Amino acid sequence: MVQLSVENLREILNQERARSGRSRVGEKALVVLEDMLNRPGPAAVDSISELAAKNGVDPSTLTRLGKRLGFAGFAELQDVFRRQVAQTQPFYSSRVQERVAEPVGIDDPQELIRIHAQSECQRVLKLANSLDADAVTRAVDAIVSARHVHVLAMRATYAFSHFFGTYLGTLRENVTILGVPGQGLTLELASLTPDDLLVAVSFRPYTRAVVAAVEVMKENGVPILALTDADSPIQVGPEHGTSVVIDEPFYFDSATSQFFAIQTILLAAARRLGPSAVAMVKRRERLDKALNVEIT
Repeated sequence: MVQLSVENLREILNQERARSGRSRVGEKALVVLEDMLNRPGPAAVDSISELAAKNGVDPSTLTRLGKRLGFAGFAELQDVFRRQVAQTQPFYSSRVQERVAEPVGIDDPQELIRIHAQSECQRVLKLANSLDADAVTRAVDAIVSARHVHVLAMRATYAFSHFFGTYLGTLRENVTILGVPGQGLTLELASLTPDDLLVAVSFRPYTRAVVAAVEVMKENGVPILALTDADSPIQVGPEHGTSVVIDEPFYFDSATSQFFAIQTILLAAARRLGPSAVAMVKRRERLDKALNVEIT
């Protein structure tokens, strides 16, 4: 993979603009590169189709741009902007500012629905092609074999731990969601043993308490299943467990890829557990009915 920075790309743009004769990158591609350099936030998170549409070109133009710059394709080029934004820009306010500054046409509800659906579908398809099937298998192995599964995520990613823990708890016994109100994390983590599994979920910007919890549990010999993005501080090697890398941007308006990966792991776990999972769900259903929990 080519190692270039945003500043390197800016130098290339200036050199290409100064060339006499035809640019080796192509005029349309240069327009796209200039737009990406001027708007690094959207360049880091928008889908290839979104960036192409905003610049009035075909998505293949962005693919060619990446290749002509020495990358394998557009994804590696976009990674340059992701790293730059992660290092230099405020995470939440920058994203909201980008969304507020979208073209006027996106104020139309139907157009907003269409554009957002298209963008999220593209991200899910990209993840489906890049998700490590072996890592998913190792994750299921750990989930099924653990004496007790403890799920930890905090702040914006707490929704993932609640979803993961709630549904896994319908498939097997001994599943606990950590970090719930009224409970101290220290007390909760103190009960974990090497026979258990800590499922840790965190995406950029990472929550310090989750990172610290993973480090402490590694020292205590507790296996870790990390659901996170690439180059994350909670990623673990085989000696400490396994990591499922979900390398798609996570924002309040873009979390479909993360939920898709979690759903995939839960589906694979249900299939592995087989009849015992079905029996567990039926037992929970009987309890719900006895307690008159649901309205149908």
